[in-house]
Amino acid sequence: MRQLPAPRSKEYMAERVCYQNPWNFLGLPEEAADAARARGRLLPIPYEGTTSYGAGTREGPAAIVAASRQVELYDTEFGCEPAMEYGIHTLAAMDPLYRSPEAMIGAIEEAVAEILLGEPRPEVLGILGGEHSISAGAVRAAARAYKNAPLVAVHVDAHADMREEYEGSPYSHACAARRIVEICPVFQIGIRNISSGEAAFLKDRTDVRTVYSDEANDPKASYFEELSDFVKGKNVFFTVDLDGLDPSIMPAVGTPEPGGLSWERMLAIARTVCARAAAVPVFDVVELAPVPGLRAPDFLAAKLVYKIFSYILAGK
Repeated sequence: MRQLPAPRSKEYMAERVCYQNPWNFLGLPEEAADAARARGRLLPIPYEGTTSYGAGTREGPAAIVAASRQVELYDTEFGCEPAMEYGIHTLAAMDPLYRSPEAMIGAIEEAVAEILLGEPRPEVLGILGGEHSISAGAVRAAARAYKNAPLVAVHVDAHADMREEYEGSPYSHACAARRIVEICPVFQIGIRNISSGEAAFLKDRTDVRTVYSDEANDPKASYFEELSDFVKGKNVFFTVDLDGLDPSIMPAVGTPEPGGLSWERMLAIARTVCARAAAVPVFDVVELAPVPGLRAPDFLAAKLVYKIFSYILAGK
């Protein structure tokens, strides 16, 4: 009878058998990704139903999660691995509804409210888009879940997104901020593309502060004190459309606009919002449209999401 080979030693197997990091945001080990212990939650929403120019935002959440697994957990700004201390639990991606944009926004509101009101209740929920229309459902859920605290929104974008409707829908990505301002005041930064109708709408508004691109990039950053006062002592819904960044560092968006924020200015805005707010219970990063073979934008988006989580949770 043919003899079977002797079993390998445990030492040999330990050297030879390798496993990839878990398929979650940042590739966190179980102790940092466990739902019962993690202080943060991450919800991918790969919805793209009203895109009007470049497409591909439905692929954004998966690309961000994939890129995040290559992000070093150690952060020199914090001098540690912040995510290992506070933990992030990655939820299953939400299944898009394509019956109508309104139906999808309603479904997002219900899903996000369920998370925010669930047990254990996360200290912060990060959302990955998908197109910017998803923010309307998220901010409604935040208003429901934290109805006893004042809520404001900080909105980074190249576009004002203040149209009442676009291409037949009030729930288009081009109407995201208009739906948000129906819920709470908005401070928007980086705007450099706006229609005449939006300009007329914003002209006499006292519940919207628009920082256009020239002011947003001014080295003096004089609006930072105003931003700090706007969020101080309040709950903040923080929404970042990646086309608010300079397309030289973020070309993978559907509607890139010349100009925009640098990486350093984006972090300074996030740092100010998270430090001065009473809480940032919900934020989203939206509109990544991955370009095959171009990894830098995916990585930037993943690193930005990690930074926002850390600004909110590290040290608290």
